[in-house]
Amino acid sequence: MKIIQIAASVAAMAGILSIASAQTTNVILQTDFDGDAGEGNYSFAYGYCVAGTSGGSSATAFSGGGVQTGIGVDGTSANYISPDYTQLPDDPNWANPDITYAYAVVGLASGFGAPISPITPTNATSSFVLNADLQVQGLLTNLPNTDVSISKLQFTDGNGNILFDFVGDAGYVGSNFVHISVPLSSLNNAGDAMDPLSDLTNADIVASISSFVVEFSVNGIEGSVAGAQLVSPPFGFTNTGGLVVDNIELDQMISGGSAVPTPMVEQTIWQANFDNTFPNDGDYGFNDRDGSPNATSNWAINPTGGMGGSASFEYTIDFSSWSNNPPVNYSGFGLGGDESPLPYALTSSSHASYRIYLSAKVGGTSAGVTNIPGQVDLSFFIPNGTEVYDLTSPFEFSTNWQSYEFDGATSLQVATWLTGAQTTFNQDVSQVNKIELQLSAQGSPDIGAPFGFATNATMDIDNIKVVELVPGLAPITVIRSNGQTQVIWTDPATGGTAQLQSATSVNGPYTDVAGAVSATASPYIVPSGSQQQFFRTAWVP
Repeated sequence: MKIIQIAASVAAMAGILSIASAQTTNVILQTDFDGDAGEGNYSFAYGYCVAGTSGGSSATAFSGGGVQTGIGVDGTSANYISPDYTQLPDDPNWANPDITYAYAVVGLASGFGAPISPITPTNATSSFVLNADLQVQGLLTNLPNTDVSISKLQFTDGNGNILFDFVGDAGYVGSNFVHISVPLSSLNNAGDAMDPLSDLTNADIVASISSFVVEFSVNGIEGSVAGAQLVSPPFGFTNTGGLVVDNIELDQMISGGSAVPTPMVEQTIWQANFDNTFPNDGDYGFNDRDGSPNATSNWAINPTGGMGGSASFEYTIDFSSWSNNPPVNYSGFGLGGDESPLPYALTSSSHASYRIYLSAKVGGTSAGVTNIPGQVDLSFFIPNGTEVYDLTSPFEFSTNWQSYEFDGATSLQVATWLTGAQTTFNQDVSQVNKIELQLSAQGSPDIGAPFGFATNATMDIDNIKVVELVPGLAPITVIRSNGQTQVIWTDPATGGTAQLQSATSVNGPYTDVAGAVSATASPYIVPSGSQQQFFRTAWVP
């Protein structure tokens, strides 16, 4: 008999799928905008577009909006708004060359009222999931997609008081429809809310909820903020862009009369300390700039340059050739490493499921310069070499060793340069066989200047760890006692139970052990004379 402990955590996701009937879905609000049985409790819609700068508000209008047929998923109806930004170039509040910032926002809201399914009081905001299909039309040609925000998810009582107001990120959206599925736990409770999130456990307050507003928005600018070139909204100075929203639904996942959060654990995809663990698929360094001459450089393992005198991966660059011909548009340098094959198939296409841990520093900066702007990128590739997903976050290097944690739920964002990345990752996540982690220092525009055009500027990284958050369960224990073989397990402390499963092969198929639906049945006594078996546990909500 053998216990494969890793199987217990890897298999938990499959366990959720196989016992989905143990968890019920309460549809709180819903509409497909088609005026049929899928209309749910939808009641109204509105849209808006605004623009302005440090010089004041600017003129905008609509060129179209409202629920329209033929523009939704598969040619169905959907909620739609098209901003009209054609007046902006002639507006003195926009065209003023002295403006220091600019904004352009287009928003689209849908309201919901009675009937409302009873909401179960809970402190598990992860049990509420907002779903929708989103499309952004008519973006600038150099902008394949743009970030869409959940600018309102308001719970309101019968007197019009906003009890809870959630805001946050929906993801990057372009010309193809993207389906989002966002737990409320990844959003923030906004300032318009009367009640703290803890009041979601108050049965009287929850029972007073009578209506909702779900609002999505696109905001941002592209171009130069000052000077001859006007700042352009992401749709340009046109009236042909648009935001389309279809199939809105807010669900509450319920089990046994209360919402139970899935227990999640970190599962290591890749780690490297450069002492005895290294990137499997190679490492590299790079520098780039506009024009020439380029800088000379090399990268190598520094056996004593890491944290606490351990080894590090180090890049050394000679900027001296830039002193008389510095970059005027862009420059940067950095380090990267590739890991392939991966130790297991990835299961989650949500960027919130991934975290990066690492330590880094720079050296050789000018006197008084202690921080350098930087960026981290985590890329995912499928076997044909295509990059299907990229998570990125800005940060700052220090001249002293600093340890960083980049969390997909808070700091990592989906990169804008991959068109339709979320849709592709949804389809191909289980096929990903390679990841690439890259750190770069970036100039504005001359990265050589803060290093004083040194001949030995350096960047070091150490202790890389990339993890995926997966449903987790406690290890299984097998003992021999009084001539019996006993399998011992525990239920997760965060909720739900652990169903014991067995198979005659480590690769399965695994089946539920009768009567062992939770740790209340532990220990399980293996019948005398049984053939060799493998055991694991699957989470039951």
